[in-house]
Amino acid sequence: MNETLIAPQPVPIADTATERRLHPLTLLLNLSRQLPQAIIGLIALRLSGPDEIRGWVALIAFFAIVAMFGTEFWKWWRFSYRLGEEELRIASGIISRNVRSIPYERIQDVNLEQGLLARMLGMAKVRLETGSSGSGDEGVLDSVDLAEASRLRDVIRLRKAAQETAEPAAEAAPEFTHAAAETRPMFAMDTRRVLTAGVFNFSLVFFALVGALVNNLDFLLPGDIWDPRRLLDMLGLEDLFAALDIAARVMSIIAALFSLLVIGLLGGVIRTVLREHGFRLDRTETGFRRRRGLITLTDVVMPLHRIQAAVIATGPLRRRLGWFELKVQSLASDSDKESDHAIAPLAHADEVRAILNETGIRWDTDYPEMQPVDPAMWWVPLVFALPVPMIGIGVSATFANPWLFLLYALLPAVPLCSRLHWRAHRYALEGKQLYVRDGFWAQRLTLLPLRRVQSVDITQSAVSRFIGLAEIEIGVAGRSSPVTIHAIPLDDAIALRSRLLALS
Repeated sequence: MNETLIAPQPVPIADTATERRLHPLTLLLNLSRQLPQAIIGLIALRLSGPDEIRGWVALIAFFAIVAMFGTEFWKWWRFSYRLGEEELRIASGIISRNVRSIPYERIQDVNLEQGLLARMLGMAKVRLETGSSGSGDEGVLDSVDLAEASRLRDVIRLRKAAQETAEPAAEAAPEFTHAAAETRPMFAMDTRRVLTAGVFNFSLVFFALVGALVNNLDFLLPGDIWDPRRLLDMLGLEDLFAALDIAARVMSIIAALFSLLVIGLLGGVIRTVLREHGFRLDRTETGFRRRRGLITLTDVVMPLHRIQAAVIATGPLRRRLGWFELKVQSLASDSDKESDHAIAPLAHADEVRAILNETGIRWDTDYPEMQPVDPAMWWVPLVFALPVPMIGIGVSATFANPWLFLLYALLPAVPLCSRLHWRAHRYALEGKQLYVRDGFWAQRLTLLPLRRVQSVDITQSAVSRFIGLAEIEIGVAGRSSPVTIHAIPLDDAIALRSRLLALS
């Protein structure tokens, strides 16, 4: 069974207009986020600071902790919120006060998030989805207990519905519950599928964590830590490696690369399990509700009317095995680490189409039926860019190390990758929907309803003007970069822009 953040219990809405503060244990949560950096700073001060200060580190640490606790307590004490009849009001600030009023009619929904420590303490972060932008920062309460989070979500939904139907909240219903009967299961992932998704999500997050740790603790490391000979000496392998012949050294390098591959696969599995454990997507009255997470639980609602486009991601191996990932680009905010909403991390084609049918977005065409772009997309960049690394390798090998000439053996991979990328890039305009496909290894098919098109621009570089080609950039709300079609004839670009604008 999937875990839920809030138990579906009736919550009365009386006495909602009083000023309320966050849970007192919010202080513990905020201090836990700051202590690691403070500890690292104190270690640095103790080991590398001036000699006359090192003996005072304990006293400095005591006053630092007192100052941190005092600041966090004062911030908590000065933060309050109130549910009025027409709006949610949030007051914050120690010296400069900020009072923010968010009308219920602007709130799209209330999303909940729980980290590991918050789960242990029985608290949750409350995020308000508004119609202003996808940043998600307009209304955040960090943190309240679970019963209060349930009360907030239920009362806000009730009063928003009452405003939309022009009924007073008190007459609409004496109490409101988040009933599971109002949702319909759409998609879920068991443990086996989550692990399978992790295999496809190769990640070197382990090395990123080590790099971040080394970056913060570099004062403890010797200056020549990255010298290969020193690393071998630290591992006790310098004499062994020196005794190996060329073939054995090559095999040891291959073994090291294989180890890197294994670590990347394990990192992808661990990262995916932490993020997608218990994944469940439900169809609600207004859109989708997604719940997932092993350590950090998230409960996010995506209204259908805010979904702008869909992206189907796959790869050569995943596609052959029949696996796809479905994301939607929405005006509603997701977690701080993602720009898109993943609503089916690993699904079959029929499951993807079933979810898309709820959004009104179709998946009616694919690679064979789509139109290719001009071959200049792959050979023009090579003509202007490839000579630079070729000259650089030659100069470096002449003055630095003759072994660098071996890098020339890798240069044929550059035009090969460029050509594969060109062959993968295709587009099609079917009815009132645009399809744009990108990427050979990381394949992305963007499905864009023309009613969501915000702007259409035609761009040309000096070279593309000379050969009569252009790029089309299609602006979409809620997307950080435009949907781009590369290397098409200028006349075709003008005709396509006219069709896009006419149909949108």
